[in-house]
Formats: sequence, structure tokens, C-alpha cells
Amino acid sequence: MGNKIKCSFKRIVGCILALIDIVPSLVVIFNPLLFIMFIPVGVYAILTWPWTILRDIPDPFHPGESLYWLTYVIMLNRDNVFFPTLFRWGLIDSLLVAAGSAIFMASFISWLINLERGGDLITNGIYRISRHPQYLGIIFLSLGITVRSLRPVSLIAWASLLTGYLILASLEERSLLRIHGRKYEEYAKRTAFLLPYLKLKLPKSLSAEKPNRYLLFMLIWFALTITIIVYTRSIAVALRASSILDNTFQLS
Repeated sequence: MGNKIKCSFKRIVGCILALIDIVPSLVVIFNPLLFIMFIPVGVYAILTWPWTILRDIPDPFHPGESLYWLTYVIMLNRDNVFFPTLFRWGLIDSLLVAAGSAIFMASFISWLINLERGGDLITNGIYRISRHPQYLGIIFLSLGITVRSLRPVSLIAWASLLTGYLILASLEERSLLRIHGRKYEEYAKRTAFLLPYLKLKLPKSLSAEKPNRYLLFMLIWFALTITIIVYTRSIAVALRASSILDNTFQLS
């Protein structure tokens, strides 16, 4: 009995000491520079917020009506378990949220551990298959929430979030190249930029140092936005009356 108490006491003391040891690293969380990585999330939230001013903007989905984005959802077959409905989650959005959360937490913990060890370039763990796994996790997580929302504007907001993280990751690449030089170049050659195992050989004109890369990202965002508006016009309905709500899931 005495040995069990003694063992438990040692474990408690060990946990307390470990927590005290990691506190200096946790302080970094409150560094304003860290919040730069969450700017795209803020843009996502702003775009999906039910601004009342949208009532006076022409609706691209239904000409002649006002654009109040909160009242529009995409019609899906409610018998398809892969996609969500207004009343349940689907398999695809659930898996995206779970995968995104796991990737983000794994990479964030790896970052904290590396910070405690001196803050050198991270090339092991999840960083072995993606150079920006934290961004990747947020992108997957937000995509799952976007699919679950069934709202066209959420897709547009997610395209904006994706573009924001592609730009942030590229700017981060420029900084890391200046700091680590050849070491980071070798790391970049064997590790995917964002999606694991997807290694693209880009021309020098699209390197992180060139403005063409960021112009390309903006063009991709514009193309995605136009595509979303065009292809969701026929499947987006306004939930302004119970009769419309009843017909939301009739598409098969």
C-alpha cells in the first residue's frame, strides 16, 4: 500500500515538474506573431457571418432577390450517408474534421517539443511528409465544417482560407530559406509542400521569392469563386419558409 502511494506521488510530482518545464514554451502562444497563422480563419469567419447588409446586395444565385447568404443551403440527397444534411453529419465531412484536427494537434505538439529543444528546423515526425502540416490540418478541418454547413458562401470562404494559407506558407518558405539556407533546400526537395507525398517541381518563376507565385494563387481563388457561384446556382435554395425547408432534400 505504501509503495503504491509513493509511486503515485512520484508520478504527480513528475507531471507537475514537466508542466513547469513546458510553461516557457506555452508563453509563445500569446506572442502576436503566432496569431498571423490564424488570419485566414478570421477571413473565413467574416465571410460566413450573417451580415444584415447582404439583404441589399443582388443575389447571384437567384436574380431579383437580395443576397442574404445565411438563408441559402445546397440541396443534397438525404439518403446519401457520405454527405451531410441539415440534421446530421455525413461521412466525408466527419472524416475531414477528424483528420484535420488530428493533423493539426500532432504538428502543433511536435512544434512545441521542438521549441523546447531549441527551436531548430523540424524535419521529423509529421514534418517528414509535409512542410506545413499545421496549415494542412486547419485546411482539412475547415473544409469538413464547410461541407457540413451546406452553404455556397462557406465554399467561397473556404477558397479564401485556402488561398490565405498558400500565401502564408510561401512567405514562411522565404523566411526559412534565408535562415537555414541549403539545409532547408534539401528538406524541401524530399518533403511535400503541403499535401503529403505530392511533390511538384515548379519553375523558378513560381518560387516563393517570385511575385508570380502569389498572383497565381489569387487567380486560383478567383477561378474557384466563379466556379462555386456558377455550379451552385441550380442547387442552392433559400430557407425562408417551411415549404422550402420541406423541399430541401428532394434532389436525388
